Amino acid sequence: MVRTKPSTTRGAPKSKKKRTDQVKNRWKAKKSAQSASVLTDVRELVPVLGSSASATFSASIPSTENILGTKTRSEFKKESYERFVSGGVDTKSSAAAETLVKTQRGVVDFSEVDSMVASLCCPQCKNKCLSLCTDSRPTSGLAVFAQVNCSSCEEPVYEQYLATKFKSKTKVFDMNRQAVYSSLACGLGATTFRNFCENMDLAGLHHKTFHTHASQLFTQLEEFRKHVFSETVAYVREVHARYCGTTLGVDDTLNIIVSYDGTWLTRGHSSHIGVGCAVDLLTGLCVDAHVMCTYCQVCESTGQKLFQEKPEEYAAWLVDHLDKCEVNYKGSSGMMEVEAARVIWRRSVNTNKLRYTTLLSDGDSKTFTELNDIKPYGEDIHIDKEECVNHVSKRLGTALRNMVTDCRKRGVTLGGRGRGQLTGNAIRKLQIYYNRAIRSNKDVCSMKKAIMASLYHCFSTDENPQHELCPAGESSWCFFQEALAKHQVPGPHKHLIHTPLNEEKLAAHLLPIYERLSEEHLLSRCVSGKTQNANECLHSLIWSRCAKDHFASRSRVEFAVLTAIREFNFGPAAAADSAQFFGFQTGHHMKRLGAARMHKRVRNSLKAVRDKQSKRRDKVRAAKSKRLEELVQLEGGPAYAAGMF
Repeated sequence: MVRTKPSTTRGAPKSKKKRTDQVKNRWKAKKSAQSASVLTDVRELVPVLGSSASATFSASIPSTENILGTKTRSEFKKESYERFVSGGVDTKSSAAAETLVKTQRGVVDFSEVDSMVASLCCPQCKNKCLSLCTDSRPTSGLAVFAQVNCSSCEEPVYEQYLATKFKSKTKVFDMNRQAVYSSLACGLGATTFRNFCENMDLAGLHHKTFHTHASQLFTQLEEFRKHVFSETVAYVREVHARYCGTTLGVDDTLNIIVSYDGTWLTRGHSSHIGVGCAVDLLTGLCVDAHVMCTYCQVCESTGQKLFQEKPEEYAAWLVDHLDKCEVNYKGSSGMMEVEAARVIWRRSVNTNKLRYTTLLSDGDSKTFTELNDIKPYGEDIHIDKEECVNHVSKRLGTALRNMVTDCRKRGVTLGGRGRGQLTGNAIRKLQIYYNRAIRSNKDVCSMKKAIMASLYHCFSTDENPQHELCPAGESSWCFFQEALAKHQVPGPHKHLIHTPLNEEKLAAHLLPIYERLSEEHLLSRCVSGKTQNANECLHSLIWSRCAKDHFASRSRVEFAVLTAIREFNFGPAAAADSAQFFGFQTGHHMKRLGAARMHKRVRNSLKAVRDKQSKRRDKVRAAKSKRLEELVQLEGGPAYAAGMF
């Protein structure tokens, strides 16, 4: 039978590939439109360029599309990685691929290798009488000494460690040092690494050997810090210059807006280590970070023992130890975030040629007050403050939950059963309404009106509708105003109010909280509608490399911070560049797996921001919360609470 090619007439169905291409094009067009709108909003946050004697600019801001186009933050990361890591070389070209060292590493079963060696001929006697021996010398960590013996010649044909030396002239094997580096980069310590080797039936490393390798890696942290932030700051300055349509000189200082937040190694307020991170809002890249530490294990062990047993030698030991001491701060854990901010702001001009003139804060520390007291940029330059919208909206939820708890202690129930009660699900919805009211308005008066409208809308009933503050028009979110605009009779409140509240019982408790959280001085700092999501993402990357439930030294935390910032700024594919900086050879496996991880991260990010996925997450979260509340009510109320029974 002869198969003929189907005719491509006008009425023929389109191929699957063609339909897929059309879907992709529509998706790209939609994302481009979203990116353009996002970048247009960012124009409102364009910082005023340096006004000091060293740098004075008064350039007008051109259109966003001409400078940044429709690039998303992920595309900026990809562009920055390709520029810095590849040195301007196209990483997809064959010439760039040839520069990679093709390291061939894998877990080998030596019984199979022995069988392969036995099938080979001796180069001297030409007989098949070879055997592999791997226990003639003790293993050096993961490096195995292999010896090929010939039973006829009665002498070894080959004997050598199956590993390369680190930097060729040292006695350290590359795979041992890189195994320690990889463990630290993945958040594993000496014990966890030994457990892994135990289950894989590998020799592993002694914990002292592990810490020795780690100490050698930590000696390069200062240079690695300069390597990470110099490339980041250069890219941030370039993007700001392109954005503002001007040219920056090497000595010119730039004013930018940063989101600053602190994080601690251990939960609570007694941590020995805290970290402060500053993230540029325009590019979303971390431009500086500082680690604070109040504890040194050597001082507490060796120093204390020497002080008690040989006090005459302690002074000389202390002078020699000061340069290696882990302690760089003496004070409470709560002040670590403030102290780290002082260090970052004071060195910003000298180190990065940047001024952080606007601070996006969460409002849970006195960082802003302290910075304006010390005036790091002189008397003439004032630092402004903006609030994170998410943290401001959390204040409403916290205030409402505390109010319910206080009333319960006085014998007043606000969150019991029945319609109109202030349950946990109702508080969560009120917090969402408050957040939306701030995000959907660009001036303080509109914000305040929308906030109060969300409350009175929930108070409304058929007998007493209170929708005067709700937006009017057919597109209004308020069913009452929508019905009036369409000249229809509004439906019953019982079925159309999703979060009903008993005004008679709750108004006296809720109105003071809403009035306090809708004050002008607070809402004026939320006009930009920005959040600290970038800082929270960076914090999760940091502590994924250094577990919060284990002790860690300052050097260990600094290593986690710098490697996390490197990945946060340039994507997972930057792992190869970090490994190269510490002197390790990088092969095609590292590049391939890093690229795959980067693509997966971008794909998941695009999926997470889709409206359909976002609505689905909200519905699942609301259904779960409602189901848990119903179970608690069926069981007769809470069965577990601190000091309640």
